[in-house]
Amino acid sequence: GAIAFSGKAIIVKLAYRYGVDAVTLLMYLMLFALPVFVLMAWWAGRGKAALSRKDWLGVVGLGFSGYYLASYLDFAGLAYIPAALERLILYLNPTLVVLFGWVVYRRGITWGQFVGMLLSYGGVLLVFGHEVGNQGKDAVWGSFLVLASAVSYAVYLVYSGEMVKRLGSLRLVGLASSVACLFCIGQFALTHP
Repeated sequence: GAIAFSGKAIIVKLAYRYGVDAVTLLMYLMLFALPVFVLMAWWAGRGKAALSRKDWLGVVGLGFSGYYLASYLDFAGLAYIPAALERLILYLNPTLVVLFGWVVYRRGITWGQFVGMLLSYGGVLLVFGHEVGNQGKDAVWGSFLVLASAVSYAVYLVYSGEMVKRLGSLRLVGLASSVACLFCIGQFALTHP
């Protein structure tokens, strides 16, 4: 999983060499993935109760923030920054979950977590400063987009806990990812007539 997650950015950067944009690239990815996600949701939901209206709203919201928006912002940011910086920013995701847990649920932050967060953000700022020196505004914009992607995915992680308990992780991922696929395909249809 870690290799595939890290390799995604490299493949996206290679695809950009052929003049494809983020919306088109994401649409193709989601178009091919949609049948797998639908099958996953169906398999995990066999014999289980139908989703309530509240569950469907949660699935749509999580699919939008956790998969569609996070993926789109990540792909868009990769058009401006190197894959290495994108990876570093996305690896800040656990720190964002800790911060959101502190803000939303009043969970404490341990001394070890605080030190780890300082080291993480310090390292990313060092690399970011180097890229700003080389690329200027592009590095700032691309980093902002990727950080917004990480925030969007962290929101998904923080709010998905209750839904995972009710629906199960496989069913939730299948449903939310299917919703994200439909958002990506819809965005392509609207922006690329």
